[in-house]
Amino acid sequence: MPSATHHDVPREVWTSEEGSMARETAITRWPKIVQNMVDDLEESLGQLDTPDQIEEGRRIQATLRIIKSEILQNKPLHPLIPDGRSDIQSYNAQLESFGNITWHNCPWLFAECYLYRCVQTLFARSQFWRNHDIFARQKLSAFVASHAAVEELCERYVSLTGVLTEAVDEESQRLIFYEMTEIALWGNATDLSLLSALSLDQIHSLQGKQAIRDGQARIVSNDMPEAWEYLKSHRGRRIDIVLDNAGFELFTDLVYALYLLDSRLASAVKLHVKSFPWFVSDVVPHDMDVLLSTLTDTALFPCATHPSVRALTERLRESCKAGLVAIAEHPFWTMGVDFQEMPTVAPELHQDLLGSALVIFKGDLNYRKLVRDANWPHTLPFKEAIGPLCGGKGSEGTKILALRTNKADVCVGLTKDTLERVNKEAPGKTWVRNGKYAVISFSDGVGV
Repeated sequence: MPSATHHDVPREVWTSEEGSMARETAITRWPKIVQNMVDDLEESLGQLDTPDQIEEGRRIQATLRIIKSEILQNKPLHPLIPDGRSDIQSYNAQLESFGNITWHNCPWLFAECYLYRCVQTLFARSQFWRNHDIFARQKLSAFVASHAAVEELCERYVSLTGVLTEAVDEESQRLIFYEMTEIALWGNATDLSLLSALSLDQIHSLQGKQAIRDGQARIVSNDMPEAWEYLKSHRGRRIDIVLDNAGFELFTDLVYALYLLDSRLASAVKLHVKSFPWFVSDVVPHDMDVLLSTLTDTALFPCATHPSVRALTERLRESCKAGLVAIAEHPFWTMGVDFQEMPTVAPELHQDLLGSALVIFKGDLNYRKLVRDANWPHTLPFKEAIGPLCGGKGSEGTKILALRTNKADVCVGLTKDTLERVNKEAPGKTWVRNGKYAVISFSDGVGV
C-alpha cells in the first residue's frame, strides 16, 4: 500500500468490519460493560433507604437495560437528550452526518464515546445521582489490589530521588529518562518485573540494560531517543499529561510527574482529566483525592505505613498544594471527535497546549483519537497520521509524546522489518490487540 498523505485519509474503523476488534467490542464487550453498570447500581441501591432516590435509581437502571438490549439487537443510535452540557449538539450533528447507523454498523470510536455520553445524560438529568461515579468501586478495588506494585515503585523512586538532585552525567540522565518513561508506558500492567530496578548501579549493570532491552523489544515503534534529545534541550518549562486510567496507572503517572520535576525537565506538570465517568477506568477529578487518601488508609491499603509509601504520598500532596502538579478538565476530552479537530472545536485548549514544552498522551484511547482511529498502513509515519497536529507551513504543531500499549487495530510508525517480526511473533493481529506490545511516538511540532 502506498504511503498515505493528509489528503489520502482512510476511513475510520467501523463495527461492521468482520474480524475486527471493533466488531468484537460491539457484539460482546459493550453489552457486558452496560450490564456491569446495572450491577453497580444494584449494589448502590441496596445501601439506600431513601424511597425517592431508590425510585430514581431504578429508572436509570431500567434505561441502562434498554441500552444493553438495543446494542444486542443492533438497533439504531438515537439523538442524545440535552442535559445542560454544550457538547450534546455536536454529538447529535455527528450522528446525523453518519446517516442511519446501528450499533453493529457504525464508526467504532464515535459510537463508544456516544455510549458513555449517553449514559452520562441519565445521571446528569437526575436529581439524586448527578455525582454518582458508576465505575468508582471498580477503580478503587483495582488500585487496592495493586498495593505490592505501589510499594515496590515507591521504594525504587525514593532511592533514586537523591541521585536526581545531584549532577549526574548525561548518559545516566538518559537511562533514567528511558526507565521512567517505560514505567509510565506500562503503567496499567501492575507487574513491574518487566522493569529493571531503579538505581544507577543496576541501570548501568548488564542485568539492568538487558531488562530495558527486553522491554524495548516489545515497543514496536520507539521514538524515545528523539523525545529525549528534544526534552533535554527544552527543559524547565511546563509539561502536560493527558491521562488515561485511574488506579495504579494514575499512580505511575504521578510518580512520572515527580520525576519530571525532580530532574528539572519540567517546571510544572498539568494533568488533564475527564469531566465525568468515561471508558470505565478513565481519571476524573475525584480520582486524585481517592488515590491520595487510599495511600494513607491502613484499613484499605496494606502498605500505607511503609516509609517509602508515606514519603512519596507526602511529596505528591506537597506538589499538588504548591501548584507544581495541577489538575485540569475540559469538555473536549469527552467529545466524539478525534483530536485533529481540536484547533477548530476547542481553539483555547489548542492554544494552551501549544504553549507546553511537551504534551504526553497516555493510553490506547488517546492514541486512537490522535491518529483518527483510521485504517492506516502500519508503516505510515506517526507525524503523517496525526495530520494538522504535527504542524505545517507557517503553523506550529503541538509537541506530542504518545505512550500507548496496543489494544486496538490502528497502529502506525513501524518499519517493514519490525512489522514482519511482530506478525510472526504474534500472528492474527494479536500484537495490536493483546496489550503486550506498545508504541512510544513523538512529534516535535515541525510539520512533515
